[in-house]
Amino acid sequence: MSQPHQPGKLPDTEGRWHLLALLGPVLAIFLLGLTFLYWQAAEREAGAKRQQAFTASVARIVDSLKDRMATYELLLRGVKGYYDGSNDIDRDEFQAYVGALRLSESRPGLQGLAYALDLPADQLGVHTAQIRARGSSSYTVHPAGARARYTPLTHIEPQSSDNLKVLGFDISTVPAAREALDRARDTGQLALTSRLQLQQDVGRDAVTGLVMYLPIYQGDADLASVEGRRRGIVGWVSAPFRMSELLRGMAQQLDSDIDLAIYDGNPQAGGGLLHGRANLPAAPEGAPPGLRASRTMALGGRTWTLVMQPLPAFEQRFEDPDNGLFAAMGAALSLLVGGLIWVTVTGRERAMGLARSMTQALRSTRDDLESILNAVPDLLFEVGLDGYIHHYRAAHSAQLVAPPEMFLGRKMEEFLPPEAAAGWRVALQAAHDTGYSTGHQYHLELGHQTHWFELSIARKESTTPGQEPRFIALSRDITQRKLAEARTHQLAYFDALTGLPNRRMLLDRMDHALASARKSGQVGGLLYIDLDDFKQINDARGHSLGDELLKQVAQRLTQLLRPGDTVARTGGDEFVMLVNGIATDMESAGRSALLAAEAVRRALEAPYTIDTHLYSSTGSIGITLFPKRGEEVEDLLREADTAMYRAKDLGRNRIRFYEADMQADVQERLALEQDLKKASTEGQLAAFVQSQVDASGAVVGGELLMRWNHPVRGNVPPSRFIPVAESSGLILRLGDWMILQACETLARLHAAGQDLSISVNVSERQFRQDDFVERVRDVLAQTGAPAAQLILEVTESLLIEHLDDTIARMTELGQLGVRFSIDDFGTGYSSLAYLKRLPLFELKIDKSFVQDTPDDPSDTAIVQSIISVARHLKLRVVAEGVETRAQADFLVSSHCDCLQGYLFSRPEPLQGWLARQLGGV
Repeated sequence: MSQPHQPGKLPDTEGRWHLLALLGPVLAIFLLGLTFLYWQAAEREAGAKRQQAFTASVARIVDSLKDRMATYELLLRGVKGYYDGSNDIDRDEFQAYVGALRLSESRPGLQGLAYALDLPADQLGVHTAQIRARGSSSYTVHPAGARARYTPLTHIEPQSSDNLKVLGFDISTVPAAREALDRARDTGQLALTSRLQLQQDVGRDAVTGLVMYLPIYQGDADLASVEGRRRGIVGWVSAPFRMSELLRGMAQQLDSDIDLAIYDGNPQAGGGLLHGRANLPAAPEGAPPGLRASRTMALGGRTWTLVMQPLPAFEQRFEDPDNGLFAAMGAALSLLVGGLIWVTVTGRERAMGLARSMTQALRSTRDDLESILNAVPDLLFEVGLDGYIHHYRAAHSAQLVAPPEMFLGRKMEEFLPPEAAAGWRVALQAAHDTGYSTGHQYHLELGHQTHWFELSIARKESTTPGQEPRFIALSRDITQRKLAEARTHQLAYFDALTGLPNRRMLLDRMDHALASARKSGQVGGLLYIDLDDFKQINDARGHSLGDELLKQVAQRLTQLLRPGDTVARTGGDEFVMLVNGIATDMESAGRSALLAAEAVRRALEAPYTIDTHLYSSTGSIGITLFPKRGEEVEDLLREADTAMYRAKDLGRNRIRFYEADMQADVQERLALEQDLKKASTEGQLAAFVQSQVDASGAVVGGELLMRWNHPVRGNVPPSRFIPVAESSGLILRLGDWMILQACETLARLHAAGQDLSISVNVSERQFRQDDFVERVRDVLAQTGAPAAQLILEVTESLLIEHLDDTIARMTELGQLGVRFSIDDFGTGYSSLAYLKRLPLFELKIDKSFVQDTPDDPSDTAIVQSIISVARHLKLRVVAEGVETRAQADFLVSSHCDCLQGYLFSRPEPLQGWLARQLGGV
């Protein structure tokens, strides 16, 4: 049986179906809207990625071009420094310097490095003759024509066939070059030309060329004014390059899918095109209007404009076909949404697919950002003001001082040495105060090597109120830049072949040495060394052998240096040795300088081993001393150079002083010193004695004197050889021998019952020896001499210096019984203050006062005063130089205790005098 119809059911079911029918269009419209919103979001994301990538490419292109031009300028300044440090640089030296830079490998695009001379017209003939005499027989200045001044290229490296044909070319005949030359000369700064054709490219298709210039001035030029710079100009160093080769060498730094045009000036104002197309085409269809950039660069007094826009290949990188697919699927879904069952079955899966696609898009965006950050070579940190590390990113973890995972949650001080950590704190504080901090540099030891880093810190704007400040820090490895700077310094101040200081550094050190010598009173010396016949060796055996010989010479000279001295190579086969503080007076300094030069001469005489062969070479050496009144560094170099040429004129392998009188005196003193050394070992020295008598004429003692009978020189007076012995130190050996002679004589006299005293002179150098007291004690014990009869004669100058030490030493000897006498009293300080403090026995009146008594009232008064002072201090008085009976009578009547002089006896051999005294027993 059929169920009866229930009223009210059918209308409810139909309403539900109507609602379901309405749900289809509503859901279709909803899905279409959702699809449209997703498509718009994807397009905005792609546009943002495109804009970000284009901005990064533009920055990379501009920075790379700036870095390359800065590198060219750095090279040019290195060559300028090389020229500033040398008076004259030949082509071989210039070739060696530039060759070491390896331009073709390290600086592609650079045509070379060159030097142009500022040449007045009246010097053209002399200049041409000089260059030809140096081996360039075909050299000539071109193009021909009469001009007030010429600017020929005299040096260019590398010496390729293109570069060689521009030697002698007058670059001032090219208007663009002339304008840059004048601008560099007047400003003293780097000047870049406008577009021109390099002379190397004449006869070829037009190639854009440019040239950088730096001016070189005379050392004494007034650089404070334009007129001073114009008068002081000497020449220019230049760096020519082709724009096409420059950019080709930078291919790895430039993006191939970015269209680049470079203008000299503003293209809207008619700036000349240096590279690219004059009118870049419109941006690709559909590309955002912002994908076109213009940047300016200031370089060498000119402004370059860089215009950049993407090529089609760039746009293809960001095309995403999935966007259209999603749109089509959304439209299809909207059309099929009418089927409620299909919607029910597939709706969840479509929603899941949409979610996955959106997640994938987000992941793609994240991966792009990750790859961009990984491409950045810097270390990136997010830190707090206290150095606490909240986040880090290190694409190159080898630059870290600890494993990356150890950084989070710790402070910089835990990983960096104190000096670097302190620099970080200062940079963080500066970023906190001003918003950013750049330029701070620090170094770390990583893997047994020193790495330098440059720190840039920016304050991160907080999105949460009250949050502590955070900072983004970038640490860039600048080790290679530091090494390049160090190499540039090395090339500017050191000789490329030998590694010795060059002329520029020598002048700087000479300037400091001269100032120090004037302040301290110490005398220094300058030795100018030139190798004899080096050109013949160089020409016969080749430059490589000559270079090896110069290196060995440099090594030998370096081994002779004392700390603080300098040896430099000034060019060719010439070397200069600067020796500081060799003496306190010119006479002693001359002797020391001659000994140093003789050591150099002997070192250069030894054979040189090169490639298993022996070669001989000697050196001629010129010497000058400093400081002298009014002389400067250049004067000293000129004097030493002049003395060196005198040595060559005498037959080479010689040594000459610039001061001719000093040459003879120093050589004589040195020869005398050598002879004196032999005399002390060959028995040429003898002890003489001169008697001392009392008022009745009886002998009471004698003064021991040294005499030298040379087999060739004959009798050498003490006034000649005693100063030499003092300055050379031989006086120590001679003084010990004289004290031994005195003690042996006293021992024999004492054994014979004679109580005569023996006086012996003691030099200041001998007295100041640390073991002088022990030496005297040992001789007395060895000989058995009575110490009370030994009188040591010293000068007033010895007594007055280091008075407390002198008193202590005299007191110690006095305790042994030894007595002291002041020799030549009256010619020195003659102060009662020190006479009262010293343990003295006698005073000896100098013969200069005795010889004019009693006729000269002044000398008579002086002698009487000395005798009176001595009697007051209870000191014995001995008068020297008594030659007449009148002098003797005056001294006796004045109560002088002892007399000594030719009136009583002349100095005689010690053994004869001793025999006569013993014979009187």
